[in-house]
Amino acid sequence: MSVTMRGRMYRYVGPAELKALVRAGGEGRSVRSSADLGECVSALTLDELAEPFTFVVDAGGVLRLAPRRSEHVVCAGGEEVLSAGEMSFREESGRRRGR
Repeated sequence: MSVTMRGRMYRYVGPAELKALVRAGGEGRSVRSSADLGECVSALTLDELAEPFTFVVDAGGVLRLAPRRSEHVVCAGGEEVLSAGEMSFREESGRRRGR
């Protein structure tokens, strides 16, 4: 799931102690397709699926997902983003859809 248009980029402006949590390889999981999303959520429990995910759309337009209590700056790997927030999914006719 990637975005083809470019928008305004946003850099992290929060507390330095949160940015210090960023670690190489610790960014959110890249979701480029419905298969990627399926892999991402298949290992989660029902309780974990009931909570929203932290998300960012990175500079390349790729959706990255992390557990809800993750910091957006960590999900983004400390990089600028096109968007950030929380999202949840529901299953409908065997497919996952955003809510």
